[in-house]
Amino acid sequence: MNPYEVLGVDRSASAEDIKRAYRTAAMKNHPDRNPGDHQAEERFKKVARAYEILSDPSRRDAYDRYGTTEDPGSSAGMGGMHDIFSGFGLDDAMRAFMENFGFSSAGSGPRVVRGEDVTVRVDLDLEEAALGGRREVEVERNVSCAECAGTGADKASGSESCRHCNGTGRVSSVRNTLLGSFRSVNQCNVCGGRGTIPRKLCSSCRGRGFEKKKSTIAVDLPAGLSKGHYIRLRGQGHYPGQGGVPGDLKLLINNVDYGPFKREEDDLVYPLTISYPQAVFGGEFTVPLPDGNSLKIKVGAGTCAGTRFKQKHHGMGRLNRRSRGDLLVEIDIHVPRKVKRSEKELLKKLEESPSFQVKNI
Repeated sequence: MNPYEVLGVDRSASAEDIKRAYRTAAMKNHPDRNPGDHQAEERFKKVARAYEILSDPSRRDAYDRYGTTEDPGSSAGMGGMHDIFSGFGLDDAMRAFMENFGFSSAGSGPRVVRGEDVTVRVDLDLEEAALGGRREVEVERNVSCAECAGTGADKASGSESCRHCNGTGRVSSVRNTLLGSFRSVNQCNVCGGRGTIPRKLCSSCRGRGFEKKKSTIAVDLPAGLSKGHYIRLRGQGHYPGQGGVPGDLKLLINNVDYGPFKREEDDLVYPLTISYPQAVFGGEFTVPLPDGNSLKIKVGAGTCAGTRFKQKHHGMGRLNRRSRGDLLVEIDIHVPRKVKRSEKELLKKLEESPSFQVKNI
């Protein structure tokens, strides 16, 4: 299952884009809206499963890198159910259910806000993809405000405990329903779950705690990358301000230029075109390597078109391994479209020779 295809979002979609697509798909395929439709029920389960993967940064990263992820634990599975209920206005009932059975994700302390991820798309040349290396990328992102150190509060005035939630970042309420009374714990809407509020806003960032800035970041590229791979740099994304933690920087491999080579998993195929006499007599030829160097190979007499000569350990680096694939030199024989009259006469004589006779069964 491809979770991106299930939710109908791009690989570079933000957390908000994924959540929005998930709620839309969940409401459309919910069993209550499609009574008796088993296919809708299956789609609903797939949607929930896809969201469980993409809403968890570590599991999304695992899928982006390897195309799979481990099965969620019992408590992780409840995260998706919570969002399903919240999408239908049953937030309080679901939270109470989760708290009663030990699945509550609303802690007793202030909420730590995580910033958005930043995605940068890059194109690689063959040497970078095959052997790895270092690439410098320019990133525009929200960074901690230099004036207030990211708190959003004026230096001289500082911050104070939120009076609405008494510094806990959470407020509780009791809701009476036909099923009884339900106690719910929600994020404080005054302090945003942080537990503190500035006495006076920072004049530089106007209380946001961050400022937009361009910077250059060096990224180490592992050998063996291909189109669609992500490299995740923890904590190098947007800073959310006011004591939060930055998101991640994701380097997305947009395309790889393989030049004259064709890639087959970890092997590289180089097409070597030779003349017909060279195929008959054989010879020594020079072929390029991914690192810009070259290698001499011997082609035996009587070599046919399509023959491959393997040069071990001269192909792509294997991702997260020290070994490399092979270079496969594939022979193609040049056939001229136009020949001179004298050449035609020679070819006619060769055609009549027993050595050049072709016997088809």
